[in-house]
Amino acid sequence: MVDDPRYRLTRFSRLTWVLALAICSAATALTVSAGGAVPSAPTAERGADHAARHAVAQEKAGQPGAGPATSTASGVSPPTSHAAPVPVAPPGVPATGAALPALAPLPAPLPALPALSALVAQVRASGIDPGSNWSWSMGDTSTYCGPISGSGTGCTYGEAGLEHTIFAGVPTLALVAHELANAETQNDAVPGLLDEVATAAGATSWSPTDAVASCLVEHFMGFQDLAAGTWQCPTALATLVADNIHDTY
Repeated sequence: MVDDPRYRLTRFSRLTWVLALAICSAATALTVSAGGAVPSAPTAERGADHAARHAVAQEKAGQPGAGPATSTASGVSPPTSHAAPVPVAPPGVPATGAALPALAPLPAPLPALPALSALVAQVRASGIDPGSNWSWSMGDTSTYCGPISGSGTGCTYGEAGLEHTIFAGVPTLALVAHELANAETQNDAVPGLLDEVATAAGATSWSPTDAVASCLVEHFMGFQDLAAGTWQCPTALATLVADNIHDTY
């Protein structure tokens, strides 16, 4: 054989190719023996996509999946946990454990007004005596005495030998005392005593009977009742009236 340089290059190229083929075969054999066949990239992607679809199908059917999805490239997102809702107190209601606002103290109760019967008993105990023919009740004072202004009013009148007083509203002690003294005056006062007191009172009292009654209140109760005008009976005259209220002349 002629040693031609052209043939030399060709033989070298063939040897190189054979050597490269042997190296690739050896590498393939080592890979297979170590971990089995390595799937190609498209094959691995199809496997992952199949596993993700299988997990979604199981979740829709109410069965737990084989495991949490870890691939997001195929559009399967990792499962999210649903936290329990936190209870929220409605408006105006303090949350559990919060300090409650302090309650305002209750207002002090109003002092109880004495019963009218207790006032009547107090006046009679002082010495003012409306008589055994006298009685009282609650009602409309305007029926016998006409309209009377005030939160508490009283009207005393005589009828068929009887004396009666009607109270309305919330009568005061001074008003109750004046009305009982009116009944005593109408029962017992003589005309001369009425004239004497009426002259002293003038136009400051509503009537001679009212003027005498105010003198009785001043003497026995110790205060001016001012229940029938502005008349204020002097102490000396009040004593005179008390001493002579039951005179018969």
